Amino acid sequence: MPAVFWADRKAEEILERRRFHYLDREVPEFERYVVKSSASISGVLHIGRLSDTIRGESVVRALRDADEEAALIWVAEDMDPLRKIPEGVPGEMEEYIGMPVSSTPDPWGCHSSYAEHHVSEYFEVMGEFLEVEPERYSMREEYRRGSFRPFIQKLLENLEQVVEILNRYRGRPLERGWSPFTPVCRNCGKIITPRVERFEEGRVHYRCEDYAFEKHVARGCGYEGEADPLRDEGKLMWKSEWAAQWARWRVASEGAGKEYVVPGSAWWVNAEICERILGFPMPVPIFYEHLMIDGQKMSASLGNVVYPREWLRVAPPQLLRFLYNKKLMKTRSFSWRELPKLYDEYDQVARVYYGIESVENEREEEHLRRLYEMSQIGEPQPPLPLPFSHAAMVAQLFSSREAILASLRRSGHYSPELEEELLRRVAYAREWVERYSPERRLSLLGSIEEVKEELSQEQRRFLCLLRDWLSSGERSGEEIQERIFLLAEEAGLKAPLAFRAIYLVTLGSPRGPRAGPFLASLDRDWLLNRLKEACE
Repeated sequence: MPAVFWADRKAEEILERRRFHYLDREVPEFERYVVKSSASISGVLHIGRLSDTIRGESVVRALRDADEEAALIWVAEDMDPLRKIPEGVPGEMEEYIGMPVSSTPDPWGCHSSYAEHHVSEYFEVMGEFLEVEPERYSMREEYRRGSFRPFIQKLLENLEQVVEILNRYRGRPLERGWSPFTPVCRNCGKIITPRVERFEEGRVHYRCEDYAFEKHVARGCGYEGEADPLRDEGKLMWKSEWAAQWARWRVASEGAGKEYVVPGSAWWVNAEICERILGFPMPVPIFYEHLMIDGQKMSASLGNVVYPREWLRVAPPQLLRFLYNKKLMKTRSFSWRELPKLYDEYDQVARVYYGIESVENEREEEHLRRLYEMSQIGEPQPPLPLPFSHAAMVAQLFSSREAILASLRRSGHYSPELEEELLRRVAYAREWVERYSPERRLSLLGSIEEVKEELSQEQRRFLCLLRDWLSSGERSGEEIQERIFLLAEEAGLKAPLAFRAIYLVTLGSPRGPRAGPFLASLDRDWLLNRLKEACE
């Protein structure tokens, strides 16, 4: 029976593959199975970039769980041109549009280049989201080291076949003299402006001309020159470079967005070049949906980019791993306001993993258990008896460690073995409310005189009945929640008005968090005194 979790199924596909995709040839044996992840450094490195790495790492873990040698590699695409000026970057950087990001200066002045600045910052936190440490590579360094020279040579030696493959996926055939190698302009140092005019006798002849991106123009300098692809600085075009990367690192699998599934995409063009020209089997693809933010694509220009460091202020890395390790090809739209729901789903799966909750469908239960396991870094964490929404309430009503723990004990959300984790969740929740959910801000009402006149006789009677019942002994949040309905009926009051009375005398607001757990979390003496004041 096939595995139930996607990463395990992908590992099975990798291990059971026997033939090339385009050729009638056997796949060679792998000493180790390399899963590749990469990121262009021309834009910002946000949590969307982590999706590829986290999913790739999950496949590596699945391969290792199958007792196979496997490794994760991460490649900085730092020979790509600077395409735009991200928000917060000085406008004078526009003169570098079109230069390799590894040649572009760091506008903040703390690193040797724009690329190094972003990669260093990214790697400071990326490791917190991974259990498997990736091997890191730079395309700039690889080109300079000559690692791609054998593949460039092979592509040029078989240029007619490369062109034939590319033309089958194009509406308009490539012009004569086309080259898969793009040089860096010897005069201005840009990578996008050299327009190759012809490739002959092993040399690329080019003229440096303007190149228009979506919002910016890379200015060409007009220089006319030639370059030797095997000696001079430059890079392969993407529809051949990706294939060369697979062959260079002997990649067994790599992730890519769902847009690459379709025939004719860069994935399949490179796959054919990789097999027919470079003699290496195309990797097993890990196609996935992208993460949307509030229904929109993550974009610096839209101002909806989420950085890894921002995530870690309000949630543990396991929660992002959980989000990405669910179903691969399902569209996901994330919203900061919906973070409590993600926490709740994660907690429920944790309870399934530890046998606290059961699922009728055995295959689904097996899937959830594996999902939780793959979401962890290190040993699985026991489920916390503290919903995130309740943690957000406690975080606002109590500030000291002692007061927070006392409240959790009263409301039944405490576990001595998990004390530090509970406090950490409260800290996450406090940060989340402050940053992303200000409408949820709570504070206890200082004086009941501010709202007393708003209470009807029935509401006051209800509050008196509630005080009398609470005075008779300790009550759990669920007991209080159930009793509120009974006492409201006894007082001749509709339930919504009973809840309104509770929130008015405690928070000074007509609405609030779930009343039972909320009242249970409050200091008992304070609550009884407040209800007594409401009765007078």
